[in-house]
Amino acid sequence: MTLQQLRCLQAVLNHQLSVSRAAEALHTTQPAVSKLIRSLEMELGVDLFVRRGNRLVGLTDGGREAAVLSRRVLNDTQAMTTLAQADREANSGTLRVGTTHIHARYALLDVVRRFTAEYPAVNLEVMQGPPGEIVRWVIEGAVDLGLSTLPRATPEGLVTAEAYAFSRCLIVPLGHPLLRRRRVKIEDIAQYPLVTYDESFNSGWVVQRAFQRQGLEPRVVVRATDVNVIKAYVAAGLGVAIVQRVAVDPARDTDLAIIDMGDVFPPSQAHFSLRGDHFIRGYMRAFIEMVTPGAVDVLTH
Repeated sequence: MTLQQLRCLQAVLNHQLSVSRAAEALHTTQPAVSKLIRSLEMELGVDLFVRRGNRLVGLTDGGREAAVLSRRVLNDTQAMTTLAQADREANSGTLRVGTTHIHARYALLDVVRRFTAEYPAVNLEVMQGPPGEIVRWVIEGAVDLGLSTLPRATPEGLVTAEAYAFSRCLIVPLGHPLLRRRRVKIEDIAQYPLVTYDESFNSGWVVQRAFQRQGLEPRVVVRATDVNVIKAYVAAGLGVAIVQRVAVDPARDTDLAIIDMGDVFPPSQAHFSLRGDHFIRGYMRAFIEMVTPGAVDVLTH
């Protein structure tokens, strides 16, 4: 098995299973790509692709596993080839962070501003997605560091450490009847349409579970993946919502009212995540410490 075979496999995957476009990207010929793929399959003893005639139309189960493993090998190989340079230039390189919109927008903005000022030679890439996808990116090596709530099932090989917690609050339109109550209970909220996060996000299923524990099933009118969308729909009078308190600014969100719910809805706990075999470079250590002092010690023990 060669790195050339693995690069060929990844090129085909990166170009939507098009052998011709993979060949162009690799500066070789289509027959050469097909030959390398076939030789890899023969060496592994499994078909990696589902074929329809001469066309590749999908991945087999073995192909999906090979896609993950080959990407990991190539990422690790790249890390090895740049290790000497990284040692000489400890403050330069690329740091890829996978996180959700809420963390990128409200928790990391000041950190990113400080980090880019202190490490101008580091290319910081922030990728956004739901927690489950972020964990997959970490395991596959698509990002160096994940920062999000953890999905209900986390894979083996993942090292995690607590970063920070977000408390939750209830937001309603101005003049909403719930504002006239001295104390709002979860039963009161269930009487109104609910705008909520999609359940692929921790904030979606945590809020839903809090209602279910009380035997309540509010009418969900909108499921969204972006807190700004949720706030806009609430302000438009479509319903009420439970969101992270940090995402609501009274000076900016003047068309919303905030109601403190105490501990009725549990806080959202963000975690760092990275592969157990990932090398933590100096600038990555600095980024983690800027977010949560002491977290690196947890990740490295």
